[in-house]
Amino acid sequence: MLVELAVRNLGVIAESRIALGAGMTALTGETGAGKTMVVEALRLLSGGKADPSRVREGAAEAVVEALFALDDTEWVARRVVPASGRSRSYLNGELVTAGELCSVTGGLIEIHGQHSQQALLDRGSQRSALDQYAGIDTGPLDAARRSLAELQEQLA
Repeated sequence: MLVELAVRNLGVIAESRIALGAGMTALTGETGAGKTMVVEALRLLSGGKADPSRVREGAAEAVVEALFALDDTEWVARRVVPASGRSRSYLNGELVTAGELCSVTGGLIEIHGQHSQQALLDRGSQRSALDQYAGIDTGPLDAARRSLAELQEQLA
């Protein structure tokens, strides 16, 4: 569970700290209040690509930090995005790759947008969900499809 989220110098947010309780959390507010930046902060913590243009104007870097509690274990995830240069990711104070950060936080953060349910209407998404549920390894089929696409491109 996400217990606390701290955001500094990300978009319109100069500094903010949010303490969250159990259950669902909904972000509401006026246009320009920073809702998108809170979602961006969560995306960064789940290993998403860092965009230096999101760093608040005049700031050297944006910092996003979250405290997660899972059973009796607490994790502190941190992402630092400089205005120029590469971002850095930390887990419990140790430098890690964005992929390593995602492997820990990816299952703890789930973001649903306004039209997220539209994927349910896509046949490919439906098939993928069924294959995953049934435990079907689609690797060989995916490789065959890629080979076919390459051959078709060569013939074109």
